Amino acid sequence: MSTGSESSLKGLRVLLVEDAAETREALTWLLEAEGAAVTPAALGRPALEAASGTDFDVLLTDLGLPDIPGDLFIRHVLETAARRPAVIAMTAHAEPHRQRALDAGAEAVLGKPFEWSVLRGLLLLSARRAAA
Repeated sequence: MSTGSESSLKGLRVLLVEDAAETREALTWLLEAEGAAVTPAALGRPALEAASGTDFDVLLTDLGLPDIPGDLFIRHVLETAARRPAVIAMTAHAEPHRQRALDAGAEAVLGKPFEWSVLRGLLLLSARRAAA
């Protein structure tokens, strides 16, 4: 990953997993506008295939996926990834999803709705780690 500046997401490789189409499309647009390379997925199982074939800097995933529990999805990605991505989870249900996601390896859990600036800040931290 190469970043142009400390305030840029340029080159950050993000696997975005969100079953709500409107949210997935909005996040994809915001991330790409900041220079991130986004691989969007609506379901966990196809995202697992994408994760096994590409090194991502960040896994940004909803915890309420219809086809696989979010914590199990996170564990599987982290167990099978060639290079461990940062994991940021999103949920509309604070507890117990939040703790299960953290136990599975998520570095942060955002409650929906959240501000773009909060997510962007977490992504910038991930970008700096990926560039190091």
